Amino acid sequence: MAYEKQAKFSKILVAIDGSNHSMKAAEYAIDIARYNKAQLIALTVLDVYKIGYAASAFIASPVYGLEKLERKRKEAHEWLDNVGKLTSQKANDDIQFKPQIEESMSVAGTIVDFAENQNIDLIVVGSRGQSSFTKLLLGSVASTVVTYATCAVLVIK
Repeated sequence: MAYEKQAKFSKILVAIDGSNHSMKAAEYAIDIARYNKAQLIALTVLDVYKIGYAASAFIASPVYGLEKLERKRKEAHEWLDNVGKLTSQKANDDIQFKPQIEESMSVAGTIVDFAENQNIDLIVVGSRGQSSFTKLLLGSVASTVVTYATCAVLVIK
């Protein structure tokens, strides 16, 4: 018996970190959102621990890592602006686009929690991100999202 049910998505989340894989994931997410006339949320999670702006650093020195954090915020806005422009080009304003930046010490955990709190139907992620460490099959963020998300997850190579 063939599986014939087709999923309908009303809220789609795409995780953006500026990598080629995440931008490719954005293209897929835009196409799926357009097809479903769904809301598309592009989420960038800034890892304050990797940036060097974790709470313990803030207590020791309030400006430690602040300049780097501001640079990362600016980069994140640029990535999300690019996804917004691509969304407008591909979807002709047929879908609602919402950019979102979160700051956390757990990128994957923030993606999963955000999706659950916002009632996301589908998360779209790239198979690898910007990390210099490469896993054999799947990036650590994508792997964690697939493992813990309560909704469907599409991983784009």
